[in-house]
Amino acid sequence: MNIEIMIQEYSIPEYLAGVILTALFLGAIFLLLVLARVFKPRWKFYRTDTFHNMTWKWRYKGDKVIDLWCYCPTCESMLIVDDDNSRATSNLGDKATFFICHKCGDSKMGRIKGGDRHYVLKSITRSILAKIRLKTFEVSNGK
Repeated sequence: MNIEIMIQEYSIPEYLAGVILTALFLGAIFLLLVLARVFKPRWKFYRTDTFHNMTWKWRYKGDKVIDLWCYCPTCESMLIVDDDNSRATSNLGDKATFFICHKCGDSKMGRIKGGDRHYVLKSITRSILAKIRLKTFEVSNGK
């Protein structure tokens, strides 16, 4: 049925027909967005966890973990990395990366043995993916 014929048949003002069609269109878009959120896999809401006594946060791009970084468990500030030690030695057992919070008086908030920052990020990513695979992750509310 043509809209002009419907408007003439039922004597609906043109502006009202436009408002109704716009509202229906926006309602359909809203419904699609709500359904997409409802059917989103639960693991996509898993975006923060604690590893090595530090808070780690990340996002996803598809099924990949991106923007992974650690934050101070005390003040929530982004931690600074010091991996000079791991570059200075070739002995794997002596390599360590330190995480420092400048807001908490340059305190060392954590240490991860085994390699530099790239090693640490890959290690934490593997831990995240393992928790997802084993379904042992917890989704925190409000974050």
